[in-house]
Amino acid sequence: MEIKLEKTDKIILYSLFSIPAILLLIFFVWSVSSSKPVEEFKKEDDLRKEFVGRVDTLYFEKQNHNIKIAKLSNGYKYQIFRRWEIEIEIGDSLAKEKGSFFVKIYKKNGRVITLDYRDTYLKKQPIHHY
Repeated sequence: MEIKLEKTDKIILYSLFSIPAILLLIFFVWSVSSSKPVEEFKKEDDLRKEFVGRVDTLYFEKQNHNIKIAKLSNGYKYQIFRRWEIEIEIGDSLAKEKGSFFVKIYKKNGRVITLDYRDTYLKKQPIHHY
């Protein structure tokens, strides 16, 4: 059984498949060429963060890649970077100002530790030629 299509039917059929594919390709090329790198979005997000409070609870959030969370006295849940986990303990106070990359940890013994979000970003490794 052979199906014969009229010329207008063929045009409509090809249009239904080719136009969405072309639009998808244009959108992909546009989004790749005009968007910011992921690192820029991370930096903007980090600069927007603002919190202050005492660490009441520390726990691992299994549904979020088992990331360690510091729940502060005001209810704020701070996601701790793996490298920073050893620095934060229950009873410490955390503070971060909006527009800053620095998180200050005020220890119970009076010591202050300053952590820098910029240390968590991927660093471009130099290319070694051997």
